[in-house]
Amino acid sequence: MMLGVDMFVHFGRYRVALITALLLGAMVLPSVAKANPEMADSISPYLRLHVDDPVKWRGWDPALLDKAREEQRPLLISSGYYSCYYCHVMQEESFKDEGIAERLNEHFIPVKVDREVDGALDSYLLEFQRATAGSAGWPLNVVVTPDGHALTGVVYAPRDQFAEFLDGITERLDADYDALVDLARRGSEELSTQLREGEEPMSDSRAGRLPQVLWSRFEREADDLEGGFGQSTKFPHSPWLRAMLEADQADDAPDWIPEFLEITLDEMSGSGLRDVLGGGFFRYSESPDWNEPHFEVMLEDQAQLAWLYLQAGEHYGREDWIELGLENLDFVKRDMALREDDMGEQAETSADGFRGFASSLSAMDDQGREGGAYLWPEEDLETALEGHENPELVRAWFGMEGSSVFDLGHLPRSGDSKAELVERFDLDQDAVKEQIDAGREALIRAREERGLPRDEKVLTGAHGLLLSALAVAADHDERFREAGEAVRDWLLEVADDPAALPALMGLPADQAGAATLNDYAFVAQGLNDWERQQGEGGTEVVAALLENAWERFLDADGFRPEPEPPLPGMISQRFHPAVHRPSPTTLILALTEELAENHETLEAALTDYDLRPGRAIESDPHHHARLILWLQHRAR
Repeated sequence: MMLGVDMFVHFGRYRVALITALLLGAMVLPSVAKANPEMADSISPYLRLHVDDPVKWRGWDPALLDKAREEQRPLLISSGYYSCYYCHVMQEESFKDEGIAERLNEHFIPVKVDREVDGALDSYLLEFQRATAGSAGWPLNVVVTPDGHALTGVVYAPRDQFAEFLDGITERLDADYDALVDLARRGSEELSTQLREGEEPMSDSRAGRLPQVLWSRFEREADDLEGGFGQSTKFPHSPWLRAMLEADQADDAPDWIPEFLEITLDEMSGSGLRDVLGGGFFRYSESPDWNEPHFEVMLEDQAQLAWLYLQAGEHYGREDWIELGLENLDFVKRDMALREDDMGEQAETSADGFRGFASSLSAMDDQGREGGAYLWPEEDLETALEGHENPELVRAWFGMEGSSVFDLGHLPRSGDSKAELVERFDLDQDAVKEQIDAGREALIRAREERGLPRDEKVLTGAHGLLLSALAVAADHDERFREAGEAVRDWLLEVADDPAALPALMGLPADQAGAATLNDYAFVAQGLNDWERQQGEGGTEVVAALLENAWERFLDADGFRPEPEPPLPGMISQRFHPAVHRPSPTTLILALTEELAENHETLEAALTDYDLRPGRAIESDPHHHARLILWLQHRAR
């Protein structure tokens, strides 16, 4: 997300300046009213959050395009997610504002989208925003013509700038509606053409150089001081780190990779990116030293990072990384497991009572403060440690001495080492450990009294990723076997009818949303990993999922992200990118190859598929890292 900068939308001669700026302040979650009653019973907490907005929101439905054509009004599709801080800010500042609501209700058909439910639609609109504005993020607000073509968009913008954006689009539509509709159509066709050109196979010689291109890109973007990629906002980019680790495991990585992974994994785990009290990871940091996180916590991130620390710990002999990976999964089991009172009336548990894990924890606490559940004002810290023998030792261990980066208080992170505490407080190792453990327990008890809203959706694909991590964890500690078996049994239950795989647990298909390519790929990978590690997954179920994925999502251009594209212009891709989550096509291709020997249908599907890399991969090789390395391995 770009904050405090000018962004521009280009379509031929049409150019609209969009200015965004950081809003300082907090907000309070709304009470559930009935201004938008059709959203009150939504499976999405994010949509339910907006039920009392004066904006007359609709949930996404392709039939809205028919309504738009009848009324000659464009759609304003606003996509976000429940744990996103700026999604909450924009609701409070703009979507609760009567002036903004009047503009949207009169001139647009306002549509609210949960990006985790309508992922394919969200991904397409993000691609449009990146192509036209140079960057994208959430909340994402895109004007779509009645023909289903994106016209222009804006991410977070303060109220006045958002009003200017809406007024500018409305004036232009009033002045020359047909021309703008045609402009959007031509822009959509141009974007589709660019995507198709990017899918055209490159020459064998260029394809053969892709591994060198990949490692050069990684080395250029790697931060060898703080770890991770880039010098500003830092995401873990778990798929990229995993590709590096797997290449090193296969002895295919450059010599600098082990040191870079060591720096990255150590810096992420000891910084503000990690909730060192609870054991989870936040989604990203706005500072390159990882110490200014935005506080949303995503299940898919926990799954991928737990797997990464466990596997890296095994490969490099780092027991502390293995313990950290296990601690991360303990956090998921403790803080993200759904209880009976989390589930809606329509949701059901699985046959053995499994309720699943929340898709995310909100960046906002129940008082509308970003990070309020994790930050420690001085008075709260003093109260929590009031009965502790040595509060200063606890502060030193958790890096909560001196001034704080955050207005709300200290964020616990790795501070002094145990050896430093032994010397500083003149204690032996056992006494230091005892006092650290007592301090941690006191802080956790105090923190548990704080309210932390969470998104109780149970995402099938994220549970597939989680099962992959639990499969590794169960080899290290038996306490994770039960959790892994529960997730595995539920996924087997879900996959019992692969052709109708639901996207969410315990809900009718018309409410759960269509299962996506990601759902199939991540579930198949999770079940296969459990089978490989524990010998109890069910290879035939994995094969059935793969066969159905090939049948349901494949067309002449490649794989569609979901069975029916929500908007025209959404083309299929032979190779989907991996930025924050694995590439579904790379997983499907690799799993298909693994099982093809015993399944003729899979063998035929892989034989017929064009595996020549597309030209676009060369410009973004890191987005296709595991694909490039898999193709390199196959070529040997």
